[in-house]
Amino acid sequence: MNSQGVHYMFSGRFDSSFLSELYGGDMDSAREIFDTSVHHLSLELKNALNHYNNGDVVALRRVFHKIKPLYGYVGLPALHDHVLSFENRCSNVQDISELRNEFEMITSVIGESLHVLRQELGRMRSFSNTKAS
Repeated sequence: MNSQGVHYMFSGRFDSSFLSELYGGDMDSAREIFDTSVHHLSLELKNALNHYNNGDVVALRRVFHKIKPLYGYVGLPALHDHVLSFENRCSNVQDISELRNEFEMITSVIGESLHVLRQELGRMRSFSNTKAS
């Protein structure tokens, strides 16, 4: 049995104080943003792979520019900075082949972050379901 004063605690990987301030305890909004972020990250990761395989570094940079703010909304500022760094790197290469190792690393990091976000989203749903009963 949960009392009115029970608040959701984000997992340790997330900037909990930032998220608590951002969402003000509104779990419906937090869940919606997490869900939307997971969806967009999944789509943009596919777009990034297509642009990389097509050798289009300009389009690749644009994808990472779109991905970057999503990590702010879900309280993962280190990933925001990591994506920003890769976005900037895309602007400083002559050929997409120069990005191979960095691209493999950033796409792996994004894939891992999607797993973490899905887990947190599941925790948020369970919390809300428990609180509602």
